[in-house]
Amino acid sequence: MSIKTYYMNYKLLLLFVAALSFQSCKTSFRISVKEPAVVQLPENVSNFGVINSIDNTNSPDKLIGDILSGNQINGNVVASEEAVNGILRGIENGQTLTAKVIEREDVVDADNNLDWDKIDSIAKAENIDGIIELLEIKSTSNIGGAIGAASNNTRSYLDGTLYTTVHLIDTTLAFERLWVRRRYNIPSTGSTNIMDVLNDMKRKREYYGKLGFNLGYSAGELLYPNWVWVGRKYYTKGSKAIKRAKPMLKNGNWSLAIKQLSYDEDHHKEKIRGRVLFNLALAHEGLGELDKAIELAERSALECGNKLASEYLVQLRNRKYQMSKI
Repeated sequence: MSIKTYYMNYKLLLLFVAALSFQSCKTSFRISVKEPAVVQLPENVSNFGVINSIDNTNSPDKLIGDILSGNQINGNVVASEEAVNGILRGIENGQTLTAKVIEREDVVDADNNLDWDKIDSIAKAENIDGIIELLEIKSTSNIGGAIGAASNNTRSYLDGTLYTTVHLIDTTLAFERLWVRRRYNIPSTGSTNIMDVLNDMKRKREYYGKLGFNLGYSAGELLYPNWVWVGRKYYTKGSKAIKRAKPMLKNGNWSLAIKQLSYDEDHHKEKIRGRVLFNLALAHEGLGELDKAIELAERSALECGNKLASEYLVQLRNRKYQMSKI
């Protein structure tokens, strides 16, 4: 081996070791971060009544054949019945609110409009703080009517949008026409055989129910903070505070990690301070505090020249934009 070749290999080895050392200073993992509730409820509001106001009039749809009776049914009305169950399950999943069904016929006047005197009376008797009213479901599908087989499609979709309004009993405050949207892909035979056609109709009715349940579940989730999974990187080396905060970040113990990292927030070494600020931003994102996370990531990028923070800022700002669009 020549001296020139030896030194070239030696330099490559040094670069490899340096790169390995740099990579070992940070790690990647998926974390669950807190999304703030779309509907910001007062602290004293926790119990809801659910009223289904959806019928053939406000949620018209192409009719679906009822296989057993031969009658025609409105798919959106079928979906709304399951949407009520979805709302109840979605709210139950949040573990901070409760909900019960109020039958619409019990709280309407002679003109079939909601009678708020009756609602107030029931709310007082059953300790209900707010009303979730299902207003309308709009659905579209590339296979319409009772029979879709004539199109020869073997795959069809069913899009649905649910509109709700949240009324608060003790105030005039209402969150009007909140909406959620979901889609289902429905397998179909694409056949004109009578048995296949009947099975396709039955399957479509079932999917209206599934669509409604998931629309309702999503509507319930609008009322409380939710947790979502995201991919993130964080630093594991550089100072005692960074090392000690590593298991706290890994386990999602955000508040304790913030306290630990704060000891080195003003570290005299710029590189280390940039890493600390970056990890602090991650911890605040974990708590759902996006504005604070953005502030810390900006400091890491601008004050300390941390390149990873610049990439992270794009992710944080995209999340904030998406939340604003909700």
